[in-house]
Formats: sequence, structure tokens, C-alpha cells
Amino acid sequence: MTLLRTFGINNINKLGKFCYNNLPTFRTQLRLYNTQQEVVVSFYDDKATKYAEKSIRPVTLKELMRFVQPSLNNNSTLLESAKYTRSELPVRLARRVKALQILPFIVGTNPYIKSIYKLYYNSFELIRSFPENICDKGIDEKFAEMLKEMVTSHSENIPTLAKGFQECKKYMSPEDIKNFLDDMISARIGIRLIAEQHIALHNNLNDTSYTGIIDTKLQPQKSIQSCSNFVKELCEVHYGSAPNILIDGQIDTIFTYVPVHLEYIITELLKNSCRATVEYSQKVNRTKHPPVIVTISKGKNFIGIRVRDQGGGVPTKDLTSIFDYSYTTVPQDDIIGGLEGQNILANVSKMAMQSGLGGPIAGLGYGLPLARIYANYFGGSIDLVSLHDYGCDVFLRLKQIDKSLEDLE
Repeated sequence: MTLLRTFGINNINKLGKFCYNNLPTFRTQLRLYNTQQEVVVSFYDDKATKYAEKSIRPVTLKELMRFVQPSLNNNSTLLESAKYTRSELPVRLARRVKALQILPFIVGTNPYIKSIYKLYYNSFELIRSFPENICDKGIDEKFAEMLKEMVTSHSENIPTLAKGFQECKKYMSPEDIKNFLDDMISARIGIRLIAEQHIALHNNLNDTSYTGIIDTKLQPQKSIQSCSNFVKELCEVHYGSAPNILIDGQIDTIFTYVPVHLEYIITELLKNSCRATVEYSQKVNRTKHPPVIVTISKGKNFIGIRVRDQGGGVPTKDLTSIFDYSYTTVPQDDIIGGLEGQNILANVSKMAMQSGLGGPIAGLGYGLPLARIYANYFGGSIDLVSLHDYGCDVFLRLKQIDKSLEDLE
């Protein structure tokens, strides 16, 4: 936010393009990773087959929280977490390799899809080759560093897949593409959760509310406020104005969750609502934007968050498509501009996505489907109710994790 104010609106597109084109941390680490670890393989190499056939344990928050936050003088938890991570990741990575191998041949040879295959295969080889017996702090620290490089190398997976399937959509049915992407992205979430949980256990030794990447005292109101500030400023830069975002309901709610998952979902929902509100105001010559209202509720088993806007709603003919991949209301010229680095919403969103979890992808139509997958992953849901020519209510339900750990998968 400070950067946006410092550089000013006139220079923000140049800033977005510069950051997108350079991203020195990501590019340097990715080159280092590929130079040191790259393996020349056939697309149909079967080395991963025996690993892919092994069973995996579902990623539950109970499983992740089993590795309680270590003290400064106790490494046993870190070693236990390292062994779990070392045993799970090769199997999960091998399954992604096999999933890519069974795509139609012409799809598998697409440069974007092939690059994703290469990343997963190299990551599989990297983890598989690491010693299984992680028995001391030195080995564990090397393992954690390797995981950081692996996570960084996969930071562009989703936009790369999006480009690949945009080019290959005529070779697969929409249903087959949806099933593949749902499975791929869900698996990616599990892989990143396991890897980043172990990395985080090394980093926040003095934060008593965190267990790795999991916040046991997460306050949705604070997360929503942070996302609101970001989205409002982004909207003001792009459109010149933005609606107010009000938060009401049970704002003192506290629960256990993965903060970056909640932040991604909320950012995507608020971005859609703010954009719709501003564009509908322009369409009907509304002089003042009505606010976007976010309401928080806490039930026995679920946390509820409703995002309500007066952005004109979704046309009836499009209601069945809003959670489809590549569905978007962004004009084609804006999509092209975003992909070429000229659209600030696309630029900042892509940088957010590259930084780890993934930010909203303006114009590619992956934002809402991804948000739904993140919500579903731990037993939640997203539903949308539209009043055409008025607005939308989006209902986000997240499982009350600290009360129902046994039920999560």
C-alpha cells in the first residue's frame, strides 16, 4: 500500500510491469533450482509409477497440528515433522506426474503443460533422493531449505496451467478440463500445506498463536479489514474510485484456520464485489457507490461470512458458469492488456499469486473456482445468490476447525 502511495497513480503501471518482468527473488531462485536439480526426462518416464501407487494420508489440520510448535531447545518436533513431510511429498508429487502423463498427447506436448510436468518430475526426484532418515538438526535445516526452493519453483503453476489450457481447450471437453484442474489444484494445496507447514515450524518459534502456518486464534475481522484496505486501494488505482467496505456481525469471532487461505478467498470475493459495484455505478450513472457489506457469524460448527454488494448481479444465463474455469466478465482487451503487463489489476494480482498462495487472477477466470477449492478443502463452501440488476450475496462457510478436527480430510 505504501509503495502505491509513494509512486503515485501515474507510475503504477510502470511499477507493475517492472515488478512482473523482474521478480528477482523468484527468478533467481527458480534458475538456481532448475540449474542444480533439472533432470532430462521423457514425458512418459515411469519412475514415478511405484510411488504414485502408494497410499497417502489425507491432509487434515489435526495432522498438521500434531507437530506442536517446538521450543528453542527442542528439535524432536521438527524431526518428526521432517520425516512425515519426507514420506508424504514424493507420493503426492508422483501422483501429479502420472496425472499429467495421462493427458491427451497433444495437450501434454503444449509448452506450458510440459513445463509444469517438468517441475513436478524434478521436485519428485529432488525429494525422493533426499535421505529418509532425517535424524539431526543439520539434515533437517538442509531439508527445509530444499523445500523453500521447491515451493518457490512452483509459484507460477496456476497461471502457467491457465495459459496451457487456454491453448488446448479444443482438445479436451470442458468437463474433462474441470476435473483435471480441480484434482490438480486440490493436490497442489495439499503439497504446499505439508511443505509450508514444515518450513513455518522453523520460523515462528516465539509466536504462541501459530502452529506452523495455522493460526489457532485467527480473528476474521482483522483479516477482512486487511484485505479490504488492499482491495480498495487497488480499485481506486484502477478505476479512480472504490466503494466503502463495511464489516459487521459477530466481529469478535476467533477460530483456528490457515490465514493465507482465508485471505485469498476474501480478497477474491471483495475484488469481484468492488469491481462490479464501480462498473454498475458507471452503467446506471450512479453518483455514489453503495458500500460492500461483509457480515461475520459464528455458529456451532461453522464460521459464516457474507459479502453483499449492489453491483448489478449476475445475468441469469451466466449463473451456472460463474464457478467454471475461464469464465470472466473482463473485456477481452483488458485480459490481453493484463497478460502483457499493462493492466494494474492483473499485474498486482499476478505478483500476489507468485508470492506463494496465489492472488486473484483478473481476466483469466480462475479466481472464483480457486476460491471455492480453497473453501472446500477443509470442509467449507461458497455459494452465490444473485438479484439481477441489483447485486449479489456470496456466502462463505468455513468449518469450525477447533471443534471438529476429527471430521476434516
